[in-house]
Amino acid sequence: MTASGQPGVGAAAAADLRPLTSKELAAWLVTSTADYADDLEAAGLSRAAAERKASESTAREFPHGIPAPGQHVYAVTVSDEHVGVLWLAAGPVDDPDNWWILDILIFEAFRGRGHGRLAMLLAETEAARLGAAKLTLNVFARNTAARALYASLAYEPTKIYLEKTLTPREP
Repeated sequence: MTASGQPGVGAAAAADLRPLTSKELAAWLVTSTADYADDLEAAGLSRAAAERKASESTAREFPHGIPAPGQHVYAVTVSDEHVGVLWLAAGPVDDPDNWWILDILIFEAFRGRGHGRLAMLLAETEAARLGAAKLTLNVFARNTAARALYASLAYEPTKIYLEKTLTPREP
């Protein structure tokens, strides 16, 4: 599960994945749930609804703080330094060859160094090793840096949601 020296990533960066420790997983679950709630709120849900949906998702995918079957969470390391987290999920029963990247987080102190690109390449390699034929992800429209990264790696939009907030009219 290694990637190294990819074009545009920096000189001879060596990247790898390893399972999160139980302490790392517990900390990431708190951060991931809060970040997901923030994204849901930014996408239009009320704060209460966003927190509820994020908490329900975490409880479903990580019952009692442990990954459910098909959930794979890794530390992303570069030159043996823990720089982020990757969450892969097995495809649904009706599409088992289509795996998902559910979260890719590069810690703030390590951003802008090409580690996100390395993490994506590691995700592709690991998903293929686990049996995936296709890898899918969702990205919120406001995350322009991630969208640019995914486009540069040949990820193509398959669904686009558009929204407009309406002002109620008086009868």
